[in-house]
Amino acid sequence: MRLRALIPVLGLVSLVACSTHWPMYRHNVLRSGGQINASDLSNPAKVPSLAVQWTFSVPAADTVAGMNAGFHASPIEYDNRVFVGSGNGRMYALNASTGAVLWKFPAPPANPLRSQWVCNPSSEGIGASAAIARIGGTDAIIFGAPDTSFGTGFGEGRLFALNATTGAVIWKSPVIARLTGTTGSPAELHQQIGYSSPVVYDDRIYVGVADHCDNPIQKGRVVSVRLNDGSIDPAFTYCSAGTCADSTRGGGVWSGVAVWDEGVYATTGNANTGGSEPSPNHGLSMLKLNRTTGAVLWKFQPVPYALDWDPDWSSGPNVMLASCGLLAVSTMKDGWTHAIDAKAGARKWTFPPATIPFNSADGTIHGDTDYRRAAAAWGDVLITSTGGLTVSSDLNAGFSRLHALNACASDADRIRWIVDVPGASGPWTLGPPTVTRGIVYVGTSSGNLVAIADPSVAPAAGWRCSNIDVPTASCVASGYTLVPQPAILANIALSGSMLYTEAAIAEGRLFVATGGGNVYMLKP
Repeated sequence: MRLRALIPVLGLVSLVACSTHWPMYRHNVLRSGGQINASDLSNPAKVPSLAVQWTFSVPAADTVAGMNAGFHASPIEYDNRVFVGSGNGRMYALNASTGAVLWKFPAPPANPLRSQWVCNPSSEGIGASAAIARIGGTDAIIFGAPDTSFGTGFGEGRLFALNATTGAVIWKSPVIARLTGTTGSPAELHQQIGYSSPVVYDDRIYVGVADHCDNPIQKGRVVSVRLNDGSIDPAFTYCSAGTCADSTRGGGVWSGVAVWDEGVYATTGNANTGGSEPSPNHGLSMLKLNRTTGAVLWKFQPVPYALDWDPDWSSGPNVMLASCGLLAVSTMKDGWTHAIDAKAGARKWTFPPATIPFNSADGTIHGDTDYRRAAAAWGDVLITSTGGLTVSSDLNAGFSRLHALNACASDADRIRWIVDVPGASGPWTLGPPTVTRGIVYVGTSSGNLVAIADPSVAPAAGWRCSNIDVPTASCVASGYTLVPQPAILANIALSGSMLYTEAAIAEGRLFVATGGGNVYMLKP
């Protein structure tokens, strides 16, 4: 890593996860989901005493009729302030020590940030986490949301920059995601920012554009916005299907992009709309884009157009500064995890091992299954919700489990450990994990916050077969290996699902938002 390359872009936030705060979704521009700084939350002797210190609940008066007050965006933390956007269309700034409200935006009775075209949680109010930046010497938060006060009035998507201390508007961007009607007609544009959290790097902000639940499918894009004034940078152009000027559609960028050095790393959704394949087709791909121009530097597309039954890369990219090189890693909805050489674009490995690209004769299925949560990286270890060794025969096998994968090992030693997460059962069960020095925190759809210890920091609870369908006693004889089952250090019941939200690890405290409209601060 070249220190000279880091100096111009450090600002308030360390790019390489050095910050003790949690200043953006997945903590940093690599989207690692990891906190490297030691605290009681990384101490296995103290984690079992983890307890709620305060709770904030969205006031009923803040939510207009027909809107959901739950949280699908995760909290961020900076300078003892927590920032989180709600499904009710309001951004909240809270005192991180007490949970007291510092400001709201827009403050009632002003209208909330909302869309007139709502079809799933990504369409409800503010669906993506914010990011901290510095604009003209002022601490600012940047976030994307729909806004009925401009454009067509239907709730087109734009970015907002607010003074982090007061909530005052610094700037509002032009339209980034177009919404030109609410009838569902293919002639209308139904774009949205949705779950794509913005990332700030140097003097630019990058954000993805997808659609309102494929109704109808839209053209995926990544947009570059100037940090100082919110204007769109016309020099950066990326579209997933065809050209940006034609009518082809597909390849939505559902999750936040990652940035490192000269590259913007993005993952895209399906491009098969029932017609002929667009050209070029960057759907179902992991890509590296030139962060100045948006030009595609490399593309990895494991599922061909003919097998596209909607296995989006909706979990987003994780860029790992691994001992074996810079890796871009992500899991597709079909349950396969892929690691790519982030510099050259060559595939390093696939889990479970497979012949890539997939083909119609290999018996694999590539549809809209539940592997869509971002992974967490800790050194050379990737913690992810993935299909596991049985994904070809049992797509459901990994839904309630986390796998830890050794990113720099051979295929034979890929699996580090497997754990069944308490409170998780079946599809749509686990939220995105976060990790600090080997302690993994993950939420469940039933409202459990679970702490799991890597066996290197606390003794494992036992052993299990790498193939979960094979009994432990016959594992080795059947040609598989025994892997640790890590210990569960804490299992705390909270109110509301954590299916979409991550636990932010900051200053020795956990900050969690739930679908029940609550924000919690916990610490040992």
